[in-house]
Amino acid sequence: MRVSREQVTANRERIVANAAEQFRRRGFGDVTIADVMKAAGLTHGGFYGYFDSKQALEAAVCERGLAESVAAVSAVRGAEGDGDGDGTAAVEAPLRRFVDDYLSARHRDAPEEGCTVAALACDAGRSGPDLQRLFVSGVTGMADSLAGLRQANSPEPAGDPGPDFATLSTMVGAVILSRAVAAADPELSERILAAARERAAAPGE
Repeated sequence: MRVSREQVTANRERIVANAAEQFRRRGFGDVTIADVMKAAGLTHGGFYGYFDSKQALEAAVCERGLAESVAAVSAVRGAEGDGDGDGTAAVEAPLRRFVDDYLSARHRDAPEEGCTVAALACDAGRSGPDLQRLFVSGVTGMADSLAGLRQANSPEPAGDPGPDFATLSTMVGAVILSRAVAAADPELSERILAAARERAAAPGE
């Protein structure tokens, strides 16, 4: 039976959405095409009607997830701060809210719902240049947005500071480390997140 164009689009969306959850939770290597298609409610054999290879699916998942991660930082820039008259709190409050959410136990414990960079950076490091180019765009976009977030409404704008890779690295690294020790040492996991929250949201960092 011929599948309509609309159904093909809907099926592809289901495949990408289910693959994104599984890849972020388990990594590329531990997830098979059969796993993805079963979760999407589709047959294993139908996969190649939507993607040429598993690598193509990985790229599609990362491209979308990285765009979502960049958009999540950018969206915070529109949030209103609780200004204290000199503009300082107006800058720090949105940044603090984003940092606290990113470096939370909720984000640590639910990688399938969280940032693609924190979940799949290690997998990208073992992948080829095509997928890594997607990470170049996503990482730079997030760092640019973090720099803008820190500068927004600043009482003394300092010009273009460039991408804020230091804050991004602190946040992503802390999530990765906190996940790596969470089951064995929950207290240490929490300490890592708490220390990174203070560093990432600190003025001037």
